[in-house]
Amino acid sequence: MVGDVWLRRYRVLERRLLRALPRHVRLLMFVSIGCSVAAVGTAAIGVERSGAAGATAIVLVLIAGGLSVLGSRLSRARALGPGQRQTLVQTLGRVTPLEVRVSAVDERESIHYARELRNVMTEARWPVTGVFREQAAGSGRGVVLAVRNVVAPPEEALTLMNTLRRVGVPVIWEHRPELAGDRVVEMLVGRLV
Repeated sequence: MVGDVWLRRYRVLERRLLRALPRHVRLLMFVSIGCSVAAVGTAAIGVERSGAAGATAIVLVLIAGGLSVLGSRLSRARALGPGQRQTLVQTLGRVTPLEVRVSAVDERESIHYARELRNVMTEARWPVTGVFREQAAGSGRGVVLAVRNVVAPPEEALTLMNTLRRVGVPVIWEHRPELAGDRVVEMLVGRLV
């Protein structure tokens, strides 16, 4: 009975941490470094005094390693920060909208990132469809903007491209003559690794 209560509390704490940690990846790094320093200090001070210091140092090293791995995984997951979102919404909201079709390679991180980009464009009142899953395994990395005429793309497509680049989204052009019109853009989110 007491064990069930502690297990429930642990699971609640775990869920809260997993929701909060993606927003605070740097905090993970600092906690990991702190645990490592504490482990070295504990081992250096307590080597001669007791065996408990050695065990504590080992636990701290394991915690630091786990936090480092978690931080590494979270930092790989792409997400738009609040400043990036605000810049995109404000800039795209000032220009005439283009029709956008968003797709992503069939990988969880790519689909999540494509949804974030779609949501930002929707917030800027651009007509967006998608996210469609792209099955082609040969798709590239990063974000690809495809237009019908890559030599003379619409001014709004240039604004979209430049704004994405300005906020740190790696994006390239692609020529797609089969698009329905000059005011249609396809956005493909490739692998993010």
